[in-house]
Amino acid sequence: MPITSQVDKTENLTIYTLFGDLTSDDIQIAIKSFWEAHDLTLKGLWDARSAKLTNLKSSDMENIAVFVGRFRHRFEERKGGKSAIVASTDLQYGLSRILKSLYDIEDFPTQLKIFRIMNEAMEWLDQDE
Repeated sequence: MPITSQVDKTENLTIYTLFGDLTSDDIQIAIKSFWEAHDLTLKGLWDARSAKLTNLKSSDMENIAVFVGRFRHRFEERKGGKSAIVASTDLQYGLSRILKSLYDIEDFPTQLKIFRIMNEAMEWLDQDE
């Protein structure tokens, strides 16, 4: 499986680790599993550092943003939450920035921020806003 997940209930955090060659479908399956979880966490971390995103295009990022919108009925449960993407390559970072722009346009109720360094992402997730 190209994406694994781990839930830390004490930290109210779901961590997704992406690796290998990914498709938009792989990412959408992980997103669906998150939003269909009985108890949503307020914090989400997407670790893309080991992923190869060469199969993804900017249009895939648009499709992913639209896919997230399908779960609007649960958005209130994550109001004030945060999600971070850790992207170490230029391709990962660029695609993640496209997703963030679309995320902002859709006005989702949580914050999304892109990082290159894991420690910075974890610090931001732990900050109270």
